[in-house]
Amino acid sequence: MGRKDNDTVPALVQPVATSSSTRNYLVRRLQPHLPPWLGVAGVGVAGALGNWRWEGSAAAGVGLTLASVALTGATWWAGKSTSQQRRLHSAITVAAGSAWLTGACLAGPTAGALDDLYLIGGPGLALSWNVRLMLRTSDPSGQSSDKGLLERVGLARAQIGAAKVEPNRVTAPLLLDAGTQTNDDVTRALPSIASALDVPRTAVRYQPDPDSERRGDLVIVPRDMLADTVRWEEEGPAFPGGSITDPLILGVYDDGAPLALWLPGDAKQGRNATHLLIAGMTGSGKGDGALNIMTEILTRKDVIVWLSDPKEFQDFRPLLPAYDWAVGGGADTEIMVEAVKAVIPARTKWLGAHKYRQWEAAAVQQQTDPRHSCHDDGTACGCPGLPFHVVWFEEAGVSLGLLGDDAFNSIANLARSAGMALIVSLQRPSHDQISTTTRDALGGRLCFGVPNATASGFMLPDTVLDAGAAPERWANRRPGYCYLVAPGIPEERYADPGRTRWFTEDSVSLMETVAQWFARNGATVDPVTEKAAATVAGRAYTERRRVDVDAQDSEDDDMIDENEPLVDEDDEHIDPEQELPQLGEGADVPLVQETGHRPDPAQARRLFVEAIAEFEAKGQMVIGPKDFTDWCDRNGYSRPWVSARLTEAYREGRLADAGRGRWRIVPQMSHA
Repeated sequence: MGRKDNDTVPALVQPVATSSSTRNYLVRRLQPHLPPWLGVAGVGVAGALGNWRWEGSAAAGVGLTLASVALTGATWWAGKSTSQQRRLHSAITVAAGSAWLTGACLAGPTAGALDDLYLIGGPGLALSWNVRLMLRTSDPSGQSSDKGLLERVGLARAQIGAAKVEPNRVTAPLLLDAGTQTNDDVTRALPSIASALDVPRTAVRYQPDPDSERRGDLVIVPRDMLADTVRWEEEGPAFPGGSITDPLILGVYDDGAPLALWLPGDAKQGRNATHLLIAGMTGSGKGDGALNIMTEILTRKDVIVWLSDPKEFQDFRPLLPAYDWAVGGGADTEIMVEAVKAVIPARTKWLGAHKYRQWEAAAVQQQTDPRHSCHDDGTACGCPGLPFHVVWFEEAGVSLGLLGDDAFNSIANLARSAGMALIVSLQRPSHDQISTTTRDALGGRLCFGVPNATASGFMLPDTVLDAGAAPERWANRRPGYCYLVAPGIPEERYADPGRTRWFTEDSVSLMETVAQWFARNGATVDPVTEKAAATVAGRAYTERRRVDVDAQDSEDDDMIDENEPLVDEDDEHIDPEQELPQLGEGADVPLVQETGHRPDPAQARRLFVEAIAEFEAKGQMVIGPKDFTDWCDRNGYSRPWVSARLTEAYREGRLADAGRGRWRIVPQMSHA
C-alpha cells in the first residue's frame, strides 16, 4: 500500500526530484561564470609546470616575455570590433595573467610576492568578469535592449544614440559600423524592426544623413493616429479668404501634424513652385483627396481654376460656379490644352515685363509699385494684376488616351514660370498612361493606396521608398491614407503617411457655399489670360459655360399656368374626335429626296469652309478628318480629300497644327 501511495505522488514533488532540480538550476546558473575561474586555475598549474621545466633559464625568460607581449597585442587587435570597455578589460586581463605566468615559470609560483598576487589578483580578475557578465544580463542601464534589438535584425555593431521623444513619435540617431554597414542595410532591416517592435511596417522609417553613409535617424510612430476618420465638414477650409501662398491643409500625418501643400514658389523660403500628380487605385480615397485640394484652392482670393473632367463633374458639380472654365473630356479638353499652351507665354511675358522672376502674391494686385512697373521710365504702370492659375485635369488617363501621352509635356515644363500649377489626377501613372518626361516635370506627388510595389515606383522616388514608404501595404483597405512629396515639405516627412479628410453627403451644402463665396469674392480672369485663351479657343472660351449664382430661380418648365390656354390659337378649330383624312396618291413622298448630286470641287471647297465655320460656331476648335465623316457621306468626298483641304487651310492660316493629325481652328477676328 505504501508503494502504491508513493506512486500516486506527482513526480515534481518527489524529494529526490526536488534535490535534482535545485542542483541542475545551480549548475545552469553557475556555468556562465566558471570560465574566468578555470582560466585562473589553469594559469596556476601552467606556472608550476613551467617552473619545473625552465627555472632559472635566461632563454626561457626571453621567450616567455616576448610571448606575453605578443599575446597582449593580439588581444588588443582582436578586440577592435567590440566596445572600448571590453577591449581594455580583455587586454588588462591577458597582460596580468601572462606577466604572472612568466615570473612563476622563472622564479617559482611561491617566490616572493607571486603567491600573494596569485591568491588576490586571480580571484579579483575572475570576479571582474563575473560582474561584467551579470551587468550585461540584467542591463540596469537599459542599453542592451537596444543592442539586442539591433542584433536580432542583423545590425549588431550599430550604435543607437539618445532618442528624441515627441508625442507619438520617437527619433533615435543611428551610427553604423564603419566599413561593414551602410544605410542600405538599415533600409532592408526595416520590416524586421517593425516585426520586433510589433508595429505596422509603415510605422518605422529611416532617414539617412545626406552627408554620411553610416549615419541616420530611425523614426518610430507607435500609435496610428490616422485610424480615426475626420469629416471635412467638421473642420472646413483652413484659410478661408486667404492667399494661395498660404498652405493647403489636406489632413494630418500619423503623428498628428498637419498635412500641408504649397503650389506657388517662395524665394524667401527657398521653395520652388510645383505641379501635382495625384494617383491611387479605385477605392483608395483619391476622389476625397482631390476635393480636399480643390476646396482649399477655392477658398483663396487670388487664384482662378480651369477644370477638365471627363466624368462631367460627378464629384465637382457643387463647385461649378467657382470655375472660370470647366469642360468635359474629348475635344473640349483638347482645346483647353491648346489654350493653356497659348496662355503660358502671354503670362510669362507679363511677369517679365513687371520684373517678377516668379509669381508672388503682389502680382495679383493692381501694379502701383514702381518696382513692378512695365514702363521704361520707372513710373507706376497701374496694370491689372495677374492671379495665380490652376489647371486641373481630372481622370487624365481618359484624356491622355485621346490626346497622346505627351499632351502635357510642354505645359508641364513651362507653366511653373507663368504662375500656373498643373494638377493631373489619374489612377495609375504608368508609362503607358503618361510619359516619363511629363511625370518627372510634375514634381509634387500625392500617392494614395496602390495595388503593388511596381505602382509605388511610378509615384514615389526611390529614396522615399527606401526610407519606409509603402502605399501598397494599404491598397484600398484604408481610404484616404497617402504620402505627400512636394517642395516646402521637409524631406524627412516624405516617408510619413498622412490621411486626407472624408467628404460625406452632408458636405455638399458647405461645398456649394464655398463655390458661391468664390464666385462673388474670388479672383476673376485677368485680361492677359483671357485674351490669349480667346485668341486660340474663340467661342469655346468667350462663350464658355458659366453659372450665375445671383440669378433668380426660374420657374420649372414643367409647371403649367392655370390661366394659360392648353391649345394653340391656330388649332382651336380642330375637332380632336374627328377622323384624320385619308392620304391621297403620292402623299407619302418624302419632302427631301436624295438626288445623288455630288458638288463640283469649287462648290465642295465652299461647303468645306462653311463646315469649318460651323465647328467654330459650336465651339469645337480642334478638328481632324474623322470629324468630317458625315460631311463626306453627304457630299460624296473621301477622307484623303478632306485631309488635303485641311492642309490647305493650314497654309492659309485658318488652321494651326495641333499635332497627331489634328488641327486647331484659328478664330476669325469677329469671333475673337
